[in-house]
Order: sequence, then C-alpha cells, then structure tokens
Amino acid sequence: MAEFDFADVPMLETDRLRLRRITPNDHHDWLAVWNSPGALDYLIDFEGAPRDDVTREIIAWADRIAREKSGIRWAITLKPADTMIGSCGFHLYERHHRRAEIGYELHSDYWRRGIMSETTAVVLRFCFDRLGLHRVEADVVEGNVASAALLKKMGFTLEGVWQDRVHKRGAFHSLWQFALLEPDYRAFRKGDGDR
Repeated sequence: MAEFDFADVPMLETDRLRLRRITPNDHHDWLAVWNSPGALDYLIDFEGAPRDDVTREIIAWADRIAREKSGIRWAITLKPADTMIGSCGFHLYERHHRRAEIGYELHSDYWRRGIMSETTAVVLRFCFDRLGLHRVEADVVEGNVASAALLKKMGFTLEGVWQDRVHKRGAFHSLWQFALLEPDYRAFRKGDGDR
C-alpha cells in the first residue's frame, strides 16, 4: 500500500453525507455546532462557551494538523447542502506505530439519525484502508454514554479508565479509553456486511 502523503484532504462520501476539508468559511457553522443544546456537555475542549476567535483558532488547528501530517478533520455535510453540521477526523497520528485517535461532534439537531455512525464508519475505513493503521483510539469523557455506545457499535473495546485525566471547567474529568485494532475492525466489518 502506498503511503498517504497528506498533500490534499480527500473528500469522503456516503449515500447521505459528504466529508470535506474545513475552511475559514465554516467558522459560523462550527460555532453553531458547539453552541447547539447539549453539544458541550461532554466536550471539554473549552473552558466556557466557544467564541468566534476560538473557532478560528480551531479551524487553523485543523489546517495545521493536515500540513504537519498528524491528522485530518473533516466537515460533515448533509447532501446536497454544503453546510457544516459537525466534524470528524483523526489526530495524534503516528505512522511508525500505525495509530491515531479519532474525535467528532455533531449539531444536536442531527442527533439520533445515524449520521455519526455513517461518518465514523467512513473515517475508520480511511484510517485502516488508506493509512494502514493498526490501532485507532478514542477518549470519551466519563458519563458520555451516547459516544461510548457509538464506539461500541463501531467495534471498539473499552480498555480502561484514566482517572482525573484532564482538568477543565474547574474540575478533573476521567476519560474512558476505547480502541479498535485492525484485525478486529476487519472481522467486525465482515460480520456487519462490510459496511
């Protein structure tokens, strides 16, 4: 398999969704995602409600990780529209160890429609088939049962709990550590009709 060169952020598609490169024009839509009801309940990346300047910094981060070949974050759009309704991607990519960590969020207006399952499936396919990863990890703030259920549905295994791993919003938060290994991913896909 040829090594992925990160020269371009590839567009990923499903029947309903288009995952494309995040651009500066997405900042209002991404801000709307984070400010939608419930979206920040377990997203501890922010000390308070996200602001316009913070959104621009995170868009710059998404561009930087692609340039540095350490990750890709895609805007999730619902066809035929091009409006960003969430994001998904991988970061902390380590080619030598063949591992990366995934993350995602979705505007609460689109919850419980199978959008994140569809999105995560296509991103995992990219990670295992195009990047040749052996391990994909995901950290979930303890208590986020919806995210944990999504990962289990995708074949991830809960490996343990990092007690008081991060300090945000004036408190320590524990993280559930999930992982999916490439052989388990292949077996899972085969058993699930090769989604």
